[in-house]
Parts: sequence; structure tokens; C-alpha cells
Amino acid sequence: MLDSELNPEFMTHKIRKVEYFYTTIKDQPGSSYNLLSQLSGLGINQVAFVAVPTGPANTQLTIFPDDSVKLVSEAKKAGMSLDGPHPAILV
Repeated sequence: MLDSELNPEFMTHKIRKVEYFYTTIKDQPGSSYNLLSQLSGLGINQVAFVAVPTGPANTQLTIFPDDSVKLVSEAKKAGMSLDGPHPAILV
């Protein structure tokens, strides 16, 4: 018997190996939205996203794409600078 069957409050989790990439943008209103919209327009789906200020003028974005190969290809065509891929586990 599974724990979830014994205790209805028990939640199951999905664990997935993913890759992520960093990029830094100017910290201005709408900058993150514009980048995410651009990626969406290129057909890049994301499983997670993090934005962290790295000073008074910049924000570091961590992008967890559903398809790393497609992100790298489309980012290169669009002239985006990415640092990665880096391995991660998404829970």
C-alpha cells in the first residue's frame, strides 16, 4: 500500500532532471516580461524561472526550459547571451 493511500494528506512529488541557463538583463520595468515574451514567441516553453537582482542596474535570470536544445538554438539566432546548460533537479 502506498503512503498516499494510508494518509490522504500525503502529497506525491514528481522529480525531474532539467537543465538551466543564466542571462543578465538591465533592471528596468518590463525587462523580464519582454524576455519571457520573446522566448514564448520563439516557441520556448519553460518549466521554471527565477529573477534575482544583482545590483542597482541588473537582474540575473535563471531559465529552466522544457527543451534546452531549442532554447540554445533560438537564443543564438536572436543574439541572446546564455550561460549554461547547468544540471538541476526540479521537484
